[in-house]
Amino acid sequence: MDHPMTGYQLRKALVNVVGSELTISFGALYPLLDKLATAEELTLAFKRTTNKRPQKLATITAAGRMQFWQLVMTPVALNKQTQLTFQIKLNFLHLLSRDQQQVILLDFQQFAQGQVARLTAQHKRVMTNTHMLAADIQDALMVNELQRVRAQAQLDWLNRQLRNGGEVKG
Repeated sequence: MDHPMTGYQLRKALVNVVGSELTISFGALYPLLDKLATAEELTLAFKRTTNKRPQKLATITAAGRMQFWQLVMTPVALNKQTQLTFQIKLNFLHLLSRDQQQVILLDFQQFAQGQVARLTAQHKRVMTNTHMLAADIQDALMVNELQRVRAQAQLDWLNRQLRNGGEVKG
């Protein structure tokens, strides 16, 4: 969104957004760039370099910007990618108006509250499960506690951001 980038730069930026565990290979990235160019959401040009191999330079188009705005403002579906989707959206808050930032943060807050509630209910179910061995119950409760602590820390962070008026502070 900010400036044209090479495939290498895009891959590095993506690692910063989603983490090194979810890196995309260049073998997947370049076909994806070609598809986005075919959809006219970005343009690809070759950038001359000092070595013999030119680099592909991707530049977002007006259609790509419209698609970005649509995606970033679409409510997040509850699925196994929900956490990652919010993490990605948070990386683009600087591109959004204060009102749009509030929408994203409130949506994330609602998800986080539900996550804490689901984990609390799960804790109660495990505590009263008569079909599990005591050792299994202890292990399940330990993992549940870790998940609840993480979810509560996330909710606390979101509550602080929203109290600050949506202005994200480190």
